[in-house]
Amino acid sequence: MFLGEFTHKLDSKNRIMMPSEFRENLIDEIFITKGPESSLIIYIKEEFEKQSARLNDLSNENKKNRAIKRLFFSSTIKTSLDKQGRILLNKNLRDYAHIEDEAMIIGNNLTIEIWDVKQWQKYINEVEVNLSDIMDE
Repeated sequence: MFLGEFTHKLDSKNRIMMPSEFRENLIDEIFITKGPESSLIIYIKEEFEKQSARLNDLSNENKKNRAIKRLFFSSTIKTSLDKQGRILLNKNLRDYAHIEDEAMIIGNNLTIEIWDVKQWQKYINEVEVNLSDIMDE
């Protein structure tokens, strides 16, 4: 389970440190892909396989389904933590998430999300204003 939020800087080689609280669950290969609201999503292998199976169940005869599959699989990278607990974010993923030098890493139960700090703050400010309405729905 991944919980909490952590701010980390990218180093000069575009690597970002994963929070120590998350590292014990990231010992195998991990998968990073584009997520909603310009975020990046990190899946552990088991969760990536579940997501892949769900997407494989979508019919290829539907145009939206084909687009979702293409976007998900073409933008996903398979990687692992280096010895210092860092991951490399390629240019495509950094550009998508607007991450330049500092990122917010958040636990979202079974996945991890990476956000540009400013994008995260903007998102949180919008959501927290409407939190009561969202919870009522």
